[in-house]
Amino acid sequence: MQKSKNYYDDEIRLKDVILKVKELKIELISKWKVIFFISVLFAALGVLYAINNKENYKAELNFVIEDNSNSGGGLGKYAGLANQFGFDLGLGSSTAFSEGNVLELLKSRRVVEEALLSKVNINGNNELLINHYLDFNEFREEWVELIPEIRDLKYTIDRSDFSLVQDSILGVAWKNLTNENVQIDVIDESSIIKVVCKSKDEQFAKLIVEELVSEVSEYYIHTQTAKARHTLSFIQNRADSVLNELKKAEFAYARHKDSNFGVMRAEGLLEELRLKREVEILNVMYSEILKNLEISKFTLLDQKPLINIIDSPRYPLEVFHFSTLKGFLLFGLLGAILSSIYLVINFLIREALK
Repeated sequence: MQKSKNYYDDEIRLKDVILKVKELKIELISKWKVIFFISVLFAALGVLYAINNKENYKAELNFVIEDNSNSGGGLGKYAGLANQFGFDLGLGSSTAFSEGNVLELLKSRRVVEEALLSKVNINGNNELLINHYLDFNEFREEWVELIPEIRDLKYTIDRSDFSLVQDSILGVAWKNLTNENVQIDVIDESSIIKVVCKSKDEQFAKLIVEELVSEVSEYYIHTQTAKARHTLSFIQNRADSVLNELKKAEFAYARHKDSNFGVMRAEGLLEELRLKREVEILNVMYSEILKNLEISKFTLLDQKPLINIIDSPRYPLEVFHFSTLKGFLLFGLLGAILSSIYLVINFLIREALK
């Protein structure tokens, strides 16, 4: 008996739902003029949005990092020889830069600002990217009331002369670029890194991705080879020092032989042997240091990571434009959906208050 009652209740509920849906359908049909008016209004807004929305250009650059610093290449067998003379050739592994670190580095304030301060060729003129960025975005006119000096503000490469306003504007440009224009990702699960910039200026879109990768490459190489460059500098200084000592010892040996020419004194012979031995020792030292110097040079080349560009942006860039037809249809559909939802909610509230 209980089972039959539950079945009866379920049937009543289903009928209520069907009846309510029919009532909603009638309500929406009866208010079609309201829905139509709001849809047309939204469609008009969509057309205006499409007209005011300028074309966006997409520049995409794909690259991969080839880093041999972990293996030491074919120079590992020379590390023991160098270590015997107290030299570290920098063949140790380095994990300072992972894939995730490179992605974050591309969006860092330092790299983005250095890219913006790069001098590039725009319309046949050498110009800093930041100046061009302020011009084509019309930020000078937009911000002139807030920052009066921006109208005639021109950036230079030397950051030591920057004012607080210039640093602040650079910071705003960095946030705008990383939040709205520049996207950085890894293609699928490969090690290929993709840098994309969408901008209403075609030249800027292409140049900024190229400068970003260039700045990261320079910073990455400088950091990864710091130890090897330090070792090379130390060995070079050591080689110059030993060479100077060797020259002094050779001159002293030569002067002693000239001053004692034809004289066979025991004291003179002992001094000659001492000077000769000193020259021979310095010769051996200098020879070994030169070997380590050459190994260190090859080590630096072997450790230098390479950023291999796979695809770089080329003119003409891919263009994205929000057409008037698309704006009319999408905004019109959005207006119809929103007005229908409003009418349904309004109807349900009226029914609940009865």
